[in-house]
Formats: sequence, C-alpha cells, structure tokens
Amino acid sequence: MKRIVLISTICFVLCAIALGQGPKRSKPTDNDPAIDPRAIAALNRMSNYLTTLKSFKIDSEVTRDEVVDSNMKIQRNSSNEIVVHKPDRLLALVKGDQKDLRFIYDGKTLTLFDTRGKHYAQTPAPPTVARTLDAIRARYDIDFPLADFIQMASNENLLQAITRAGYIGTSRIGGVEAEHVAVRQSDVDWQVWIEKSETPLPRKLVITTKQEPTQPQYTSTLSWDVTPTLHDNMFAFTPPTDAVRIKFGQLKSNKKTTAEPQTTPKKK
Repeated sequence: MKRIVLISTICFVLCAIALGQGPKRSKPTDNDPAIDPRAIAALNRMSNYLTTLKSFKIDSEVTRDEVVDSNMKIQRNSSNEIVVHKPDRLLALVKGDQKDLRFIYDGKTLTLFDTRGKHYAQTPAPPTVARTLDAIRARYDIDFPLADFIQMASNENLLQAITRAGYIGTSRIGGVEAEHVAVRQSDVDWQVWIEKSETPLPRKLVITTKQEPTQPQYTSTLSWDVTPTLHDNMFAFTPPTDAVRIKFGQLKSNKKTTAEPQTTPKKK
C-alpha cells in the first residue's frame, strides 16, 4: 500500500512540474498594447504564405450558433470542401443540417446549385475568384465559406480594419502546433490558429458576431491540400435533367445563403 501511495505521489509531482513548464498562454488585457506585434507578424506570415499558393483544397468542419426565439442559441453543423485554382477557378461543396449547396465558378459564370431542392441559378461573374466573392456579397448578400482566406491567397489585404490584435500563445490543432491570435474589428471578434511551421496555414477559425445580444459564434477547423489534383470538368456545371433554373436571388435562405460571418466590411 505504501508503495502505491508513493508512486501516486511521484506521478502527481511530475504532472505538476510538466504543467508548470508548459508554454504560457495569455489573454489580452486593457493594459496590453492594442496591436501586439507578435500577432501581426503571425497574421502576415499566414497571409504572405497564402499568396504563394497557385491551387489549394480546404476541407472544413463547421459549427455555427443560430439565434432562435428569446435569444436562445442552437448549434448547426456543416462540412465544406473548397477547391481554388487561381486566378479564375473555384468549386465549393457545402453540406449541412439545412443546406446542400454547390458553387462552381469557371472564370465567366458563377453557378449556385441546391442539390436538395434541385434548383440552380447562374450569374455573370468578374474574371477572378477574389472579385467574384466580393461581387456576390455586394449583389446578393451571400457570404462565401472561408472567403477571407481565399481572398488573402489572391493578395488582398484584409487586415486593415483591425482595432486590436493579441498574441495568446501556442496550442495544438489536429496534432499540429499553432499560434493562437485574437483579433477585434468593428462588428466582429475573431480568433485564428496558424500552423507554426514553414507552411503557416490557418488551422482553426472562430468568429464572434458582436452585433447580436447573444454574440453567436462560428467555428471552423481546416485541413489543407496545397497540391491538389485538378481537372477541367471540376469547374464545369451541367444541370441535371430534373433541375429547375431560377433567378439568383431566389436561392437565398433566410438572410444569407451560407450564414457565415465575415471579418471584413462589405465593399461598396
């Protein structure tokens, strides 16, 4: 019995030492500088790396708070598969509790196909992925999944509206060591976990909408393939024989088609 007690005590002491020696994580306080240089450096590393990618594929698992009666929040789930070939090809599959959508962009036309309802809509689109995402947001109030990272990869500066940025420390996301950065902008707070390596990819994103009293959150964990296998017919759309074409605006569900918050203001 004494031996068991001694071994338990040693294990407890070793665990305490290990915890004490772990990486320190902090949370921003009012006494910290509004913009932590370490946070901006991590964000810039991520942004600069994304611009080097010619093609990439993102698989993401999403949980999203939905505000219902009496400000009660429920959680919705979805999965996204997004393929981008810069500057003018995009495919996205969005499957969730309430939707099953496919976005196809071929450099000239954007198609949105509701595979459950068998409806599709098409609209002329600008000549690049980044400009197309801006256009559908401005025209139809559609927030595309992970649009901020896709536009960063197109060399757009989306960090100019930051009012606070804090460096929280490091943690592990899906077994990958990542730098945790917290950012404040006028309408949203967001956090991003950036892989701490020579490939500083965003591995997790949390967006908190401050305009709502309950401050709902959107959370996405991301897996990346930066050398995806591509073929031309990935970005072509042939409507099924039983699909019905409708006007683009009619496919919107509730306020937004994807109901994903964005970290950047809508462009005029």
